[in-house]
Amino acid sequence: MDEPTDSCRYGQALGRAEAGWRFASPALRKAAALTAVSTAWKAYRRDAGAGEIGPAHATNAAMPLLRTEDPRREAVLLWLADHGAPPIAEAAATIATMVAATERFGSEQLHMLARAGDALAEAGLARGSAVLGDRDVEGSAMQPLGSLAAAIERLRGDADFVEGQGSEVRHALPRGTLNHYVAAEPAGCWALNLALLTSNVQPSLALPSAGLVTRALFRADLEADEIKTQLIENAGATCNRTYTTLIRTAEQLARGRDALAHLSRNARAWDAWLLVAALGACTRAQLRRALGVSRAGADIQAHALADAGLVALGAGGLVLWSEFSASAPGPPAPIDQSPLANAVLDLDASMAEIDRLLARAAT
Repeated sequence: MDEPTDSCRYGQALGRAEAGWRFASPALRKAAALTAVSTAWKAYRRDAGAGEIGPAHATNAAMPLLRTEDPRREAVLLWLADHGAPPIAEAAATIATMVAATERFGSEQLHMLARAGDALAEAGLARGSAVLGDRDVEGSAMQPLGSLAAAIERLRGDADFVEGQGSEVRHALPRGTLNHYVAAEPAGCWALNLALLTSNVQPSLALPSAGLVTRALFRADLEADEIKTQLIENAGATCNRTYTTLIRTAEQLARGRDALAHLSRNARAWDAWLLVAALGACTRAQLRRALGVSRAGADIQAHALADAGLVALGAGGLVLWSEFSASAPGPPAPIDQSPLANAVLDLDASMAEIDRLLARAAT
């Protein structure tokens, strides 16, 4: 790898990601943070192993965050809600509400997270001014990567963080032997990636790039001077992913805004679309919890999105992001600008009252 070239590419990727976040609308920031939490979950499973994923994953190991049966999801969401940087914490709390999360990390996992946080603090990263990509850090944005490399080197001295080499297992068969490779159990890389998303590491007005550190950086055979080199490459890739997420999400929000323009201002379909656009899929029960509406209200929002061509409705209350169909008729003119505007407001008020009565009856 050509380090000067990759450093330049990292700087460009970092600048795009920072500029994209700075000029993002509140809605775009909220949706992008939800996607970042989903990315953090994927990085966790990459680093901590597949885990007990259940029959729903039999044909699709990359299940979306809201559809997974992995019991560790709740612990990751609740920990990020409690400790994450502001945009991450808020998004994680929203998703935790959607899945009714209650299970938290045990003492062993919390101890791993504490050790990762201590390593970041000793390396100088756990301070308000010393964060990844902070322009005020002396020595440019490369200095935090150097500090992170120092934290990784320190953690590689911990048996719970260093990655094993794996081994070959030989089986004796009637007509010979069979050898196969058995990978080593995952170590503690997952804890450092989660610790990098906390409020005492990340600035309050930035979207952290999840999954920056990889398990390869904790291999025992890796030389210390190789860690920063690989970090530069990883950081460029994660910043590019953050920027791409902002662009893609902005396009989806614009698409939803156009498709739902005919609805009244009091409709909750826009809020529902923000969740689906960011997370890809959810259920009506999850929409109900996130929006604070009744079961009937969640059905109304799901059907409004389906009628607008934004989602497909599936069995079990599934609400799945759908590709826009060019053959679908365009949305009618915004009804708020028509003579029916007053009637729509009255209808909204009536529907809200029905929702309240249904919610009261359900309790």
